Amino acid sequence: MPNTTTKTTTLTISLSLTLTLIITILYTIVLMALFSSSNAFFPIHKCEQGNRCVYYRGGSLLENLSEPGYRVKIPFITDHHNIQITWQTDTLKHVICGSSQGGQAYLDIGVVNKMTSSNECIIKVVGEHTVHYDKPLIFDYIPSEVAQFCKNYTLDDIVIREFDKLDEVLLGKLRDNIESYGLSDCLEIKKVRINIPKLNPDMRQRFESIENEQKAKELAVRQKETERVKLETQLQKELMEKDRQKKTNEIEMDIQLSKAKAVADNKKIQDQMHLNTKQMEAEAERFRLEKLAEGYSYLFENPDSSRLEELKTAYNNAKIVIGDIPNTSIFNFDNMEPSKIAATRAYNMFETEINKTYHSE
Repeated sequence: MPNTTTKTTTLTISLSLTLTLIITILYTIVLMALFSSSNAFFPIHKCEQGNRCVYYRGGSLLENLSEPGYRVKIPFITDHHNIQITWQTDTLKHVICGSSQGGQAYLDIGVVNKMTSSNECIIKVVGEHTVHYDKPLIFDYIPSEVAQFCKNYTLDDIVIREFDKLDEVLLGKLRDNIESYGLSDCLEIKKVRINIPKLNPDMRQRFESIENEQKAKELAVRQKETERVKLETQLQKELMEKDRQKKTNEIEMDIQLSKAKAVADNKKIQDQMHLNTKQMEAEAERFRLEKLAEGYSYLFENPDSSRLEELKTAYNNAKIVIGDIPNTSIFNFDNMEPSKIAATRAYNMFETEINKTYHSE
């Protein structure tokens, strides 16, 4: 009996441990189903905001899609995947850019793209290129195009001069690739971003030395340009000063010429006035002499004039004569008083008569 009881107790303990182990395993499976990323073992799943959920059943893509939120599926049979329909940046790191001379640079390239939210586009893109459609359409395409671009340039050209052209080249190539698959209406490539090429330490040191040398050359060129500008500015100032002085001299010369011309004009006017005055005086003198000559001519032709002159002479040389005046004497006034008073009276009367006759003519 004791042996039977012991065996029964041992069997009970073994069954309990086995049941506990089974329950623990089932509980672990349930927890794994609850927290598994694929949620394959749990019927309730979540479709993230900005995504549409696609479903596979037995490896076949279903045509029904889900909007964001909690959804239900058949566990173990149906799988779901979130397909992003907002703008996203797919990044490809360390893309080798081999130069024409064998040097290598490494590029980090980001492609900004977006899937169209229509059911037809999502089913078409995922059906033809799986849920990882960006791998065949973008990631696998970029390295070959980068290699085609870089092989035409030296490493100096790639790093220094031609680097900024590659993003535009890749953007055009990716759009052409999408269009070649007939997906240009379903997948949009907006922009390609490329970081500065990375080099190994030796090449980086070389390019830094080249860059420093280039900067030194540019600084020397700028200094020369600055000196040239300063010299041109100084020369321009000197030319302006000379031009100002020249104009000042011209103005002063014009002023002096104007003054000299004014003095000459004034002198000319004065000389003309003096000439006119002299001409008028000469004309007046000529007129006076002509009239005087006419008067003398008249007097010479007039016998009374001679008589008048005789009387003047007699008047000026009048003397007191005692006795009879001879008849031949110029002082014989035909019984006039032989005195100065009588001669003066006769002269005045005769002069009055002469003047009357002259003015009447």
